[in-house]
Amino acid sequence: MTPTCASEDRLVIGFAAHMDTARCVRVEADVRAAVTKPDRPVVFDLAGVDFISSSFLRLCIYAFQQAGEQGFRVVHAGPSVKRVFKIAGLDAMLEADEAPTTVPS
Repeated sequence: MTPTCASEDRLVIGFAAHMDTARCVRVEADVRAAVTKPDRPVVFDLAGVDFISSSFLRLCIYAFQQAGEQGFRVVHAGPSVKRVFKIAGLDAMLEADEAPTTVPS
């Protein structure tokens, strides 16, 4: 089961580790049920996720479509995950980093 946290202002669904095809298949029904016609913005929290497959991108697209005007965002994506979103042309789903990354001198 995918951890879900609903608050008054948003629905947060957390994921962990590798979101490969097999894991996506296992959580797909729960995720779809949670995001179908939501009454608040939907947020996918990827803290700790180091790999996503195209199946996960498909879940993101479904959530985005279902959220409609409520809104959909992906938060806490690591560099390798951000790269996949960018390659797929879905980087607009990513929330901007909360703090700017500093480059060591």
